[in-house]
Amino acid sequence: MTRAPLIALVDGPLAAETPGLAARMDLCELHPRAAESPAALHASHMAAAIHTNAPGARFLGLSIFPGRLATSLATVAETLRLAAESEAEIVHCSFGHAEASPLLAEAVAAVLAAGKRLVASAPARGASVYPAGCDGVLSVQGDARCAPGQWSRLDLPGARFGACPGGPGAPVRGASLAAAHFTGLLARACMDGGAGEMLQAPSFTGRERIGAGGPHAA
Repeated sequence: MTRAPLIALVDGPLAAETPGLAARMDLCELHPRAAESPAALHASHMAAAIHTNAPGARFLGLSIFPGRLATSLATVAETLRLAAESEAEIVHCSFGHAEASPLLAEAVAAVLAAGKRLVASAPARGASVYPAGCDGVLSVQGDARCAPGQWSRLDLPGARFGACPGGPGAPVRGASLAAAHFTGLLARACMDGGAGEMLQAPSFTGRERIGAGGPHAA
């Protein structure tokens, strides 16, 4: 088994006591009470979901949300370029912009050109979001068929993959959590020396369909 990969978590500010936190860089001016903010809560749940499948994963926290879950496209692009130059092997983005942008596409291309894998969340309904909609990104939406340790191959217009979106009542759930679970699985596969092999062995194939018998493939 190889050393646990470093994951660039592009999100809110991670607390100093976050397990696996190697370093944190704030790419925005944080709110004075950022540690108690929705952004910090979101980031902590993403880190925890990643650790569900890869307990040894290490994090480079790249804070782009000052307190609320909103930031500028320029900040996202700058942060992705920083991630491209970092030692991170995986870049994780549980957020999306509604419009495609050459600035964002160039930043995504820089990450991929550096040999890193970029995972991004994608909504199950509606139009594509970005960076999930950019070429080469591992786009993930929630798939109710999946337990935290499973993933699906969907090949849908908005998302290539599906993963566990969390259960009812969870503080954070949906595509954001699904992408984090997928990143954890990817990190674990990297530790086992076979991320490529993992992507050839989904738990489910085809889009999810909810019927009388519960979630199943269409």
